[in-house]
Amino acid sequence: MIELIPYSSIYEKDTLRRISEFFDFHHALTYGDDQDIEKANQQEVDKRDTLIDWVTHPSALYVIMERDVSVGFVRICYRGPNVAWIEDIFVDVVRRGNGVATEAIHAVENVVKSVQGYTAICIDVSPRNANALRLYHKLGYTDLSLITIRKEFGESERSEPMDLCGFNFHC
Repeated sequence: MIELIPYSSIYEKDTLRRISEFFDFHHALTYGDDQDIEKANQQEVDKRDTLIDWVTHPSALYVIMERDVSVGFVRICYRGPNVAWIEDIFVDVVRRGNGVATEAIHAVENVVKSVQGYTAICIDVSPRNANALRLYHKLGYTDLSLITIRKEFGESERSEPMDLCGFNFHC
């Protein structure tokens, strides 16, 4: 059984590690697995700033607990008067594929439903993250809301073609 615990500093070390793994995963989706030393050193500073940002309103950071063991995190952001966002969700690699994210998302939905006036929840997802797309779709996230499109000012690392609404994009 999964439980969401509001973040506290007793989870700082694990959460900072997970933030780093989270950003490494998303970096690898777009740019591959290469990482230089300068980037790694900058991440050490950036992840502390990120953590501070993630625990500051309108964000709410939760630790995902499974049988009293922390196994990930989820961040909710209350951007508007009636729609919340699952901004970031991360489950430790060794716990993936066991329903942890599914249960955590259901728990987030219950948290958001308990906040007066909130009637919907959204999730942003990289189009390259096929596993996440499958999970979210399976859980009923089937209504498109906003689509973020991007223009690179230099060379683009995004080369996978994708058709959406009759338009060709790269992801």
